[in-house]
Amino acid sequence: FQFVESQTGYTSRLRLTSLQQQAVGFKFKTNAPHKFLVKPVVCALTKKGTTVDVIVKSTSPITDADRFLIQTVALDANEAEGLDSTK
Repeated sequence: FQFVESQTGYTSRLRLTSLQQQAVGFKFKTNAPHKFLVKPVVCALTKKGTTVDVIVKSTSPITDADRFLIQTVALDANEAEGLDSTK
């Protein structure tokens, strides 16, 4: 994904779309959590076709040392209820 520079820093938008019928949870990780503001960090996509936009912001330039990871896991209905991105 690409970062765009603005007067307030650097911003990127990443759109995640579920390809599964079952609920899928995700967590966005970085090797520099103090440097990046991520919204949402944890979320659930409850049905196929559900999307969520993840916004990543930083006040300092992005370097080659910066790393990002999106972890995913299948969720049952009870687990997904508290993380539902559509609520």
